[in-house]
Amino acid sequence: MNTTKKAGDLMHGDILVAYEGWTIHRLADFFVRNNISAVPVIASDHQLVGVVSVSDAFRFNNLDVRSKEAALLNLYRNDFRMEVSEEDLNSWVKDADKTCTVHQIMTPEVISVDVDDSVEMVARALLDKHVHRVLVTDKGSVVGVITAMDLLEHVYG
Repeated sequence: MNTTKKAGDLMHGDILVAYEGWTIHRLADFFVRNNISAVPVIASDHQLVGVVSVSDAFRFNNLDVRSKEAALLNLYRNDFRMEVSEEDLNSWVKDADKTCTVHQIMTPEVISVDVDDSVEMVARALLDKHVHRVLVTDKGSVVGVITAMDLLEHVYG
């Protein structure tokens, strides 16, 4: 493996992001339109707050009614500080993907490497965390992404 290259040499710099306030329906449409399977999640102040994938959206869509009710109750009680009637709750569950947000399904743990980290460190991060991609940061800001396929292409390409 060529270890003189750095994470910044392997990364894709044009990185798409999702906002934590987007609905799950909007996120799914975003994934389909851009033919991608995961993105970093940012807050309205552009701070990185997590990562969300197609698997997260799929998992949410397959929750039972009670779990979706709980997610909606948490959203309205915690985020909007309001109580929800049983009638409203039943109605909203039918369209939970249009009422629940990315924040509710994202993974808050972000696996990242620094732009100056070695290719070996990138490989170690992918292996240790059992993930398919790592974000690349520079002074705390996301500047790119490296996938396992990028790493394989570097080694065998």
